[in-house]
Amino acid sequence: MTELVGTFNKIDYRLRPAKHAERTMLIDLYKRLRFAPIEGYQYVGFGSVAFVDFRMVHRALGIDDLLSIEGTDEKEEQVRFTQNKPYERIDLRFGHSSTILPQINFDRHSIVWLDYDEPAKRFMVNDLASVAGKAKSGTFVAVTFTNDFPAEKKLSEKALHFLKEGFPEFVPDDAKAISYQGPKYAEFVRATFGSLLDTALKDADAGNPDPLAKRVAFQVCYFKYKDGAQMATVGWLIVSESDLETLDLCRLETLPFFRPGSDAFRIDIPRVTPLEIREMERRLPEPQAAAELAWIPTEERVAFAKSYRYLPNFAPVEAI
Repeated sequence: MTELVGTFNKIDYRLRPAKHAERTMLIDLYKRLRFAPIEGYQYVGFGSVAFVDFRMVHRALGIDDLLSIEGTDEKEEQVRFTQNKPYERIDLRFGHSSTILPQINFDRHSIVWLDYDEPAKRFMVNDLASVAGKAKSGTFVAVTFTNDFPAEKKLSEKALHFLKEGFPEFVPDDAKAISYQGPKYAEFVRATFGSLLDTALKDADAGNPDPLAKRVAFQVCYFKYKDGAQMATVGWLIVSESDLETLDLCRLETLPFFRPGSDAFRIDIPRVTPLEIREMERRLPEPQAAAELAWIPTEERVAFAKSYRYLPNFAPVEAI
């Protein structure tokens, strides 16, 4: 029996509440876009066998133009992916993202989520640059990566070697592994990817004499979460100078998870019972300040108040 590759073979998608919250937040962000009717956008992502984000994008936004990239050449796996497509309209492309992305037409408004399940590598930036070089103003692009730089000496030295190899212009020769451990790793990736995205846009627009056509990448979200593996996502809007007023109309800065810089929005799923949820809902927007809820741990009340709108709904099943 062939073992399927990718995230879905490692993680049960039905048991990823933080990922669900992230997807729901991104749907909220997409709804704010004012560059064109959102149902006219194309959505490009890595559906995996569950196609969860594709279902959400279609149902919540009415987007019909859906393209999923699946990195497998195995025929058995391809059949299973095809059989699990929730909509016939999903254009399923098999192959590595670095091969498929240059083949896609980005002359139209797009939402592109490069949802990787591995540490930052150079090909990811190349994928990002491939999208950005052709992206129409008003396009949203995000990159997800595993946010886990090892602490053990041998593993950390190996990880540092890969960083130096992949990003030599950003990692000094005398760099120490400790400089990339903990929260420093995600921040390095966020800043490095953002810098290389800016370079890709400048290079792509260098031959365009129209100053209003010059495009800029605006970081609009930066998530950290854990459903088993530590993960991070950074998202940007690519906007031309002529569309800056439209960007203002999106009012993205009013979203509670809007993050234009290094301060990540941490998605913490509260570990609470259905009764505790009901009690906290009655005391929104600040259940953490309710003295009568002192029996619910403060950190759980804070986590609930921060993300309650985006948490999944679970129907409890109890034994009789």
